[in-house]
Amino acid sequence: MSLGEKWGVLRDTFEPIVVDREDDVYHVTDTLCELYRNRRQLRVETTGLNYRLSVPFAPHLFGSGKTTFCRSYLELVQRFHETSLSSFASDASRKEFLDKLREAVLLYVDMRHLEPTDPKEKSLKWAVYYLIIKTACLQVGIPMMRKTQAYETVEMEALNLVTLLRDILNMRTDQFLLVAFDEVGVLDTRGQYFDLEVNDGRIRPYNDFFGILWELCLEDNVFFIVVGKSKGLSIKNYVASVSKVLLHFISLSPLNSSSIVEFLEKSHLKVQTQSRVCDILCNPSFSVNELAEALLEYTGGVPGLLTRAVNMLLNYVQTRGQSFGSKDECLSCMKEDGFRTVCSDPFVTRISTLDEDTRSLLDMLLMMALYRIPFNVNDRLNSGSYLFDAVTEMGLYRHPIDMNTFQVLFPKVFIGIFEELTSLSLLERILLGSLNIEPVDCFFASKCRVFEGIVALRLVWILSSKVRNEFRELLGRLSAIWKDMKLPINGPSPLHYMMSVSHGEARSESNKERKTYASNEWNEIIHGALCFDKVYIPKEANSYSPDIMFKLQSPVKLKFLMVGVACKGRWKSEGIGWSDIIEEAKKFLKPVYDQVLSQALEFYHCMLIIVSTKLALNVANELGNQSRCYTSGMLIGGNSFTIPPNCELVILCESDVEMLIDREILNGLERAFSTSDRPVLKNFGLGLVQRVRHSFLSWQ
Repeated sequence: MSLGEKWGVLRDTFEPIVVDREDDVYHVTDTLCELYRNRRQLRVETTGLNYRLSVPFAPHLFGSGKTTFCRSYLELVQRFHETSLSSFASDASRKEFLDKLREAVLLYVDMRHLEPTDPKEKSLKWAVYYLIIKTACLQVGIPMMRKTQAYETVEMEALNLVTLLRDILNMRTDQFLLVAFDEVGVLDTRGQYFDLEVNDGRIRPYNDFFGILWELCLEDNVFFIVVGKSKGLSIKNYVASVSKVLLHFISLSPLNSSSIVEFLEKSHLKVQTQSRVCDILCNPSFSVNELAEALLEYTGGVPGLLTRAVNMLLNYVQTRGQSFGSKDECLSCMKEDGFRTVCSDPFVTRISTLDEDTRSLLDMLLMMALYRIPFNVNDRLNSGSYLFDAVTEMGLYRHPIDMNTFQVLFPKVFIGIFEELTSLSLLERILLGSLNIEPVDCFFASKCRVFEGIVALRLVWILSSKVRNEFRELLGRLSAIWKDMKLPINGPSPLHYMMSVSHGEARSESNKERKTYASNEWNEIIHGALCFDKVYIPKEANSYSPDIMFKLQSPVKLKFLMVGVACKGRWKSEGIGWSDIIEEAKKFLKPVYDQVLSQALEFYHCMLIIVSTKLALNVANELGNQSRCYTSGMLIGGNSFTIPPNCELVILCESDVEMLIDREILNGLERAFSTSDRPVLKNFGLGLVQRVRHSFLSWQ
């Protein structure tokens, strides 16, 4: 089957159902209720926050489900009123509001149809009013009201407009009218056609627009939802500072695995309406849970991407007349360049037209995605730009950790599009390749791993560089086995992230010597890592040992060196002691020897490198404040552990650690991790992340 036959024609073959919007529905309902309760106060001239208009507002994220959410909000209220909304109606007034909301009429207004309108072509207010009137006429299927007739009827008065709308829509005066404005981002370009208010020497069309809504909300039983502006945080903050409007973000977060399962089980084909999507795509040996994991892997749970990917898979399965038999078979389809190109096609316009300032942020956002450095909603790139908005401008997504904290989400189907950019740096290519390899649950499960990530990426350069470097020479002086290995390895490659298959108990103070992996699992991991010379960083770097692994090979004889790197970020005064070092050795050197090396001593060797930000005083004294290599048969930690045959333990002194991470970056990491075990960008400081970026670029 050719590319054109396999992925070239995309047909909408199923009816997607809206899932996992309980939190969004609750928060929107709560915001609308705030207006319901405070409408009388809005009519009072005051600057108090309690007297400001509250409007639910969803900044633009292409494919986030914002339009679907607008159109289906009242349907979702009906669906959730006895479940997630039951706690909302905790008192009589809120219950009364919810009961009336369930009888509301929704008017969906597409702002892309906004245009200068007779007889007041320069008036944004009249253009918005007439667009609402025209939309209402279309919604009930009556002839369009003439512009002059509408103008004479409304006379630019909010009360007259609301009265006219109720007449057109055949509504009672006490019935709620909910107007949903979509694609308000058109004001960026169409605002120039209107006479707008000038503030601080600038024209800000959104301030005028929300001023129009504020006037309408003075009328009883009228409510608004607004979506679709890319620089949403800038708009929110400015509107809050100069007007009587407070915008409340609708998060519209990507779906998780369980929500994708629900999506697949409850969505049906358009023609065969009794056929569930999951039954068409999965045979008995391939579960819907595995399908959901595969889709999450490549779409990031972004609803628009998910729906498009499912349509493509359905087209393929129906064309060949056979369901997928395994997760690997399904993933192999989604890995194809043709699948990624067609799936991401509607999403790439923004990516292909990036301006230079936005384009320059790519490597930093890639690092934040890969190392999972969360950022706060108000983190700034500079005085006029927010990181929250920059992620959207780049065409990426935000995965919420909580209401005010996010991670950069990079759907895998986008990676091929970015890789086609001709101006990519080597650093960007490595980061993109690493994100492409990373298992998806690394992103959704593990904590900030910037320390391990910096060391791993630095090792990629050190091992592949054709230029002499101090760190390789240091290890060559410390270890005769290392000196025998072939360096450099093949050119700089992505970090290869490994799935952890640990079934051990969670680490605790009383269980420090737990076995990290079962015997057969370790064999599988070690043999897998020995297959090729690339740097691995396992999932859950804070819980499993080692944090980084790679393999080297002798150029003249069949000899292999398996290297594990344990990154011990210690930010307290006591530093890493012998008990910590022995724990790492027992979790890596001993099981590797027992399960692999003992059967092939002639060919295999193993080295564990301890990279610590701070050594305990007794460890530093024994090392003589210099790095040291302990070889087979040597005793460490007061003779409490013996280095196994064909194994070596290298402990780097603090000054040699700075060959991997310079002192300023280490100090910044110390400041960040001393305040939280999951620091956010604010803890690091934007300057530190930029310094990490510059340190990588200096090695290219």
